[in-house]
Amino acid sequence: MIAGRHSEDYYPITWVGRVPIYVTTLLVIIHVLCMVGVTAAIAISGAQTAADCPWLAPFFYSSTDVLHGYKVWQFVSYAFVNPPSIAFAIDMWLLYSFGREVEKFLGRRAFVWLYISLVLAGPTVLTLLAMINFPATIFPAILEGSGAIHFAVFVAFVMIYPNAEIFFLRIQVKWIAAVLLAIYSLMGIASHGWVSLGALWLDCLCAVAMLRFSGVANASLENWLPERGDEEPRPVRKRIENKPELSVHDSIDPLLEKISKQGIGSLTKRERQQLEQARHALLEQEKHSPR
Repeated sequence: MIAGRHSEDYYPITWVGRVPIYVTTLLVIIHVLCMVGVTAAIAISGAQTAADCPWLAPFFYSSTDVLHGYKVWQFVSYAFVNPPSIAFAIDMWLLYSFGREVEKFLGRRAFVWLYISLVLAGPTVLTLLAMINFPATIFPAILEGSGAIHFAVFVAFVMIYPNAEIFFLRIQVKWIAAVLLAIYSLMGIASHGWVSLGALWLDCLCAVAMLRFSGVANASLENWLPERGDEEPRPVRKRIENKPELSVHDSIDPLLEKISKQGIGSLTKRERQQLEQARHALLEQEKHSPR
């Protein structure tokens, strides 16, 4: 497990009125405040972009600064240098909407470890590669912004609920994630942004690895494959009426809880078959119960 599971981990840190405050909520607030500070720094310095602002340069991750200037804070600070943009607004929406669900599922402590791992993954690997100067064409490597981190948080949600549907088109999130990852990858290849592209894939793989390490059963390839419509349904076992009624209810309680949170479209084919078998079992029990 990523961290020990404790009941208090699955509740908000506090409440502001009727609004629950999770770790995800605090992260969004911190990122927004840092964005305001970045905007002020760019405006006051007269720079055109964050990259041109001399006040922000010490906070970007730079392999040269880390190895030769020992600016180790850049392992974390780069993620909070985000100028105002539509992309930043989307990042905050991804973090707040999907990060909160990941936090509820994993628990507060596990989610914090996941987020720290995503922040440190890119700079750590780039620093190790810079030490051996491989590949030499990408150095000095520079990282800025949290786009890759928050997309990886969305990927973590997808690994937990691959068949959940969002938007009015009822599209499963696993296909949305696959399309977005493909588009981001093509954009990185076209612009020769190898560092940012590598950081994106590294964070996504890190999210998957952390969820697998935490014991999330859905974090597997099986739930990403399209379901075969021509597959014969498994026959319902006979003499199921001999099973105690409690076992039937126990088997469908987690499924009903999942439906209440994510909708019936989030069930896998195996889970839908299990729900159908339980329905038949309850009907048989009602048929043979004494009047």
